Parts: sequence; C-alpha cells; structure tokens
Amino acid sequence: MAVRLNAGSLPAGAFVLSTCLRMEITVAGDRSELERALLATFGELGDSAPPDVRVGEDAVTHLYRVVAGLESPILGEQEILTQFRQTLIRAEEQGRVGGLFAKLLETAVAVGRQAREVLPESGHASLAAVAAQAIGTADRVAVLGSGLMATSAVHGLLGLPAPPSVTVVARHPEKVAIDGVEVWPFSRAGEALSTFPAVLSATSAKGRLVDDDLMAAAVLRRTAPLTLVDMAMPPDFGSFDGAAVDYLGIDDLARMAARRPRSRQADALVAAAATDAYRQFVEHHEIGPVIAELVRSADEIAESTVDRFAGRLGQGDDRAVLQQTAHTVARTLLAGPLAYLSKAERESNVVDDIKDAFGLDDG
Repeated sequence: MAVRLNAGSLPAGAFVLSTCLRMEITVAGDRSELERALLATFGELGDSAPPDVRVGEDAVTHLYRVVAGLESPILGEQEILTQFRQTLIRAEEQGRVGGLFAKLLETAVAVGRQAREVLPESGHASLAAVAAQAIGTADRVAVLGSGLMATSAVHGLLGLPAPPSVTVVARHPEKVAIDGVEVWPFSRAGEALSTFPAVLSATSAKGRLVDDDLMAAAVLRRTAPLTLVDMAMPPDFGSFDGAAVDYLGIDDLARMAARRPRSRQADALVAAAATDAYRQFVEHHEIGPVIAELVRSADEIAESTVDRFAGRLGQGDDRAVLQQTAHTVARTLLAGPLAYLSKAERESNVVDDIKDAFGLDDG
C-alpha cells in the first residue's frame, strides 16, 4: 500500500514512503528542506501532530531499520521492503531522488534483504497473513482493494488450511489477475458488506471508503454478524456502536501479530550498514569540493605554464602540444592523491591534511 500523497509538489531530494502503518519522509538537506517536504505532503500540520524528526546518522539508521522490517509489528516482514523498493523506483523515474541520495536509499534495500537472512523463522509471514488468519472460519470473504496489501491478503486467505471463497472488489476490476478469485466492481461494495460473512479492506483511500449512511444500510440488511478487518490507514470505516460487527483495525492486527525473537545479529548488521552509508554520504560532500579545487588548481598551473613558455615556441601546433603536456603532467601528479581521497579505508583527518598540504582554503 505504498502511495504517493502530493508527490508532484514535493521538492527535489525528498522521498516519501506511506504504508498502512507509517509515513516516512526523508530529505537530503537541512531542516528547512524537511519543512518544505512536510508542507508539500500534508499542508499545515499545526501543533497537534508534531512529526518525529531524526537527523544525520540516526535518521539513516531508522530508515534502514524500517526497510529491514525491524520496526514492524512482525519482525522482518517482507511487504515493507517491497513497498519501499517500488516507491523508490517511482521516485527515481520521476527524477525526485538521484545521485548519492538515491544510492543511499538503494543500499537500504540490499541491507533489508541481508537482515532477513539472519532473522529467525516466524509462523506469520506478514501482517496480511495475520489479517487472513483473523478472518477465522468464514467460508466467503470479500477483499476490498487490489493493491499490494490487498493482493497479499488474498494470497494469505488462499493459503489457509481451509481456504474460503474469495471475491475481490476493486475500482479497476480489469486490472485484477489472481487465479481462483471472483472479481466485482467497486459499485458492489455495499452488496459485499451486506451479504458476506467476512470483509477485509486493504485500500489506499485517503478518507472513509464507505460513508456512514451506506455502511449503516448494509449492516441493517444483514441476517448474520459481520467480521470486518480494516487494514487501511487511515481506516476505511467508522464506528459500529450497537451494530453486529466484529471490527478489527490495523492496531488490533499489530497486537495479534506474534513477534519473532529479536535477532541481535540483524540489529548489528543494519546499524553497521547505516553508519557506513552515512559516513560515505557525508564524506562525499566534504571530499567533492576538495577534489574540484585540486583539479581547478592543477588546471591553473597548466594554463600558467603554457602562458609562460608559449612565447619561446615556434608557430604551429607547439602551443597545443605544450598545453596538453602540462595538463597531462598535472593530472598525472594528482591521480594518486585523488584516488586516496576517494578510498573508504583511510584516516578520518586526511581531508584536512590534504587541504593544508596544498594550501586550499574553505572558500
């Protein structure tokens, strides 16, 4: 259920991941860039819902833990990794993230996969599997939605020891291609709510999926209680005071999820990878200007040398030969230091040492 909110108005360098349980906004910049991304995504937040803000290495570590499933109700759940990867692909295609920031995000996917390899096995593969198990013994289930989470829920239902008959209710039924299920258009959602013993909703709607009047009418027509599993965030449905509805929301599913024993190995793996990725990100921005200044200085030396000796040469191509020779000499001399600056395995104070050695200032 990874969705883009107002992604079209997001500033460049902002990455937004929205799932049924969380909203993560990551920016490659300072707090002002984050404020712009928050405003573009939500509008004015006010003081009632302040975001949890992390910066620097702490922000990278948190993001990597999210992608690895270490912050999920079900430790190591696969769906969050898939959601993150698909959202990242879209963001790169749209040109909203790129360069070293995109590389940092791509590394999170690789680290997430590595972390899952060292986590203990679990009886629950995902939150969708928990939702399917929460349905109980219903023989017919309607699934509202056709996205990633809804599709995972359908497969969870079909994988039960005694799988029910599954009907997918979708806004675009022509796009649903799941073997063994019936597909209804969304105009029949009220019918599903009034006739099926169990309904599982997993949409990415931004508001109530079914208004209170339609829901009340559907419940009134029922002749038996309804089990309603609502995986959406925000919830697809309102309250059901006095109605014969057994309602389970996303928080209920999270509590039901049997967490795996936490793996210290996975925690350590993710923490180390985040530290390394952050260090490379920061040092690139420190080293990049130094390298640019070294090259500029070398080019100045080459040009100055050409100007100094050009008058002593004859006519023809002598100047071009001398110019190319000077550039080649200068850049050859700098090849070693530049390569050393770019290495990951070096002393932390080498940047300042090189700047001092070449007489470079911070300007």
